[in-house]
Amino acid sequence: MSRRKLTLSIDENLIREIKAMLASEGSSLSSVVEEFLGSLTSRWLEEMAEDLGLGGLEPLDPADIPGSRPKGYDSAKLVRELREQRFSTTGVSIG
Repeated sequence: MSRRKLTLSIDENLIREIKAMLASEGSSLSSVVEEFLGSLTSRWLEEMAEDLGLGGLEPLDPADIPGSRPKGYDSAKLVRELREQRFSTTGVSIG
């Protein structure tokens, strides 16, 4: 991932205090700001998923995905019926 410089205007005393605290933890202001900005993106996505009624966005094992899908139409059957209907009205077969 490439890095890009960012200019911020923050109170000098706050910067000194935070940098001292982070130095004692072996961290940097840049890494903390980057982590915070990344968390905003995650939070936004989680809120959107909740608003859409999708629940949590926790990573899934790919094997669990088919079983977690909502039940409804059999898409393969529906596509087959549409193709048969198109063929019966036009006489043209597609796939």
